[in-house]
Amino acid sequence: MTIPSRSWNGCVRCRKRRQKCGEQKPQCVRCEKDQVDCSYQKPLRFGGRPFAQSRFGACLSKNTGGARKAATIDGGFVYTSASIAKVVPSETSPCKLDPAAGTEPLEAEQVIEDETSLDLIQVSKRLPDPISSHVDILSFIPGNNRALLQYFTCNASMALATHAFVHQEVCELILPMALGNPALLHATLALAAIHRNSLTSMAENEMDDGAQRLVTHLTATSIRHLRRDLQDPRSSPLAAKVATTRTLFLCEAISGSHSLRAWRAHFLGARALLSSHAGSSQGFEQDPSLLFLQRWYNITEALVAITTDGLSAGQIACGGPRYLIGEAEEADVCIDMYTGCAEDISVVFREIGAVAWERRRAADDPGRHPRLSEQDFLREADLLEMSVRRMIERDKARSTVFNIPGGRDLSVEESKEFLLCNEAYQHTALIHIHRRVRRLPPNAAAVQASVQRIIECVESIRPAATLSPLTLLTTPLFTAGCEAAGPERCKIAQLLTNMFTLLRLPNMKRALQVLEAFWRVSEVSGIDWEDFSRQRNWDFLPY
Repeated sequence: MTIPSRSWNGCVRCRKRRQKCGEQKPQCVRCEKDQVDCSYQKPLRFGGRPFAQSRFGACLSKNTGGARKAATIDGGFVYTSASIAKVVPSETSPCKLDPAAGTEPLEAEQVIEDETSLDLIQVSKRLPDPISSHVDILSFIPGNNRALLQYFTCNASMALATHAFVHQEVCELILPMALGNPALLHATLALAAIHRNSLTSMAENEMDDGAQRLVTHLTATSIRHLRRDLQDPRSSPLAAKVATTRTLFLCEAISGSHSLRAWRAHFLGARALLSSHAGSSQGFEQDPSLLFLQRWYNITEALVAITTDGLSAGQIACGGPRYLIGEAEEADVCIDMYTGCAEDISVVFREIGAVAWERRRAADDPGRHPRLSEQDFLREADLLEMSVRRMIERDKARSTVFNIPGGRDLSVEESKEFLLCNEAYQHTALIHIHRRVRRLPPNAAAVQASVQRIIECVESIRPAATLSPLTLLTTPLFTAGCEAAGPERCKIAQLLTNMFTLLRLPNMKRALQVLEAFWRVSEVSGIDWEDFSRQRNWDFLPY
């Protein structure tokens, strides 16, 4: 047999034993003679040096507690922790010795492994867990506040909405804005906390101390952030500021608290913000949320106008409406599903408030020359009443248009309920015209006819715990209650009680409490609501 020259490409076994290899394939002479497996593998070299002597090999060396190279069952290798790598016997392992081989001592076959050796380990073929497709966009909100936001979306906002279309509109406009504005977010949470306490509380009157502290904290936090936004006009858009003042207003208006004047500060704040932008219509056209907030402000301003204190200075430049408000084209007048009444009724309320303010000023200071004479007041009453009655006939005779997407999809019953809500507001206007402008007594036939019709409208609306026009009918019922007598008072009290039981809005219970206090005094003294509230310095808004 020819002695081979020095081997550079010998088999693994010959190189480990430092013996010359004949390099025959598939088995060299020595491996064939000893009847062992023969394999040829190229050693990995890093930087021209063996793996164990390279810097990378030193970092991964099992002698220093690092990782080690391990073979996989599919012929590859991975780096694994030296402390957990386990050898799995395999028939294909290049390190396996044949038990039948006994021609040489066992010690001669055993060599110390270096870091280039490959241990066979079982590597799982299981695919890694997929990344979850759910992204929690509310992760920045603490858990308790997140629960309040969820409650607002699924409960409080539905109790305040007249229909699913309105609820969707409010959530799509307000909630995304709230997530990006701390002032609006905390005001929304405060509104949710007020309604949640009303729903869960068993107390007859006030919220418990814990709920009160939570609402106070959330409201104060919202106001603090709002002040910062107002100091820096570029910090947040106008819509976010107006939406915050609107929500703070709602917190005070529906909370049923004894502070009957706190709502006015937020109303005036919203008025100032919108007035600062009144000269530019471009922003309203580009931002649909501003259009929605303007609708809210218009009806709110109208309701404030007919309160005892009304609007500042009456908000009238010269006496009387310059045209019959109901003469507008029918196609241009819609019933706003958010407010529950026709768009032009808010103009009538503002006119009534302005004339009533002038009427009151003339009575308080007869020595001054009033801007309107008695004949002027009566003429204004005739024009206003004619306008409202024209509206009533118009809405009975025509197919009413609803100014909200999906309004045409309302059922016949739903459309009827919105028309009843609208008619209740129209008779509310008639009561104010008769009592505060024309100065008719409460038992006058025209006044009692409107009281009776308001009760009939409310009774005709189906009871519902959420998404019902009932949420808007506190104002008409309170107005009717101030002029009602005998059995009508009992009906109104029962209707307000039923509405509170269904919707759990504290302002409904508070309206009944204020009415009951007024009824007790008026039965003895015959005082009217306007004088009664002025004596107690009440600025109650039956919202």
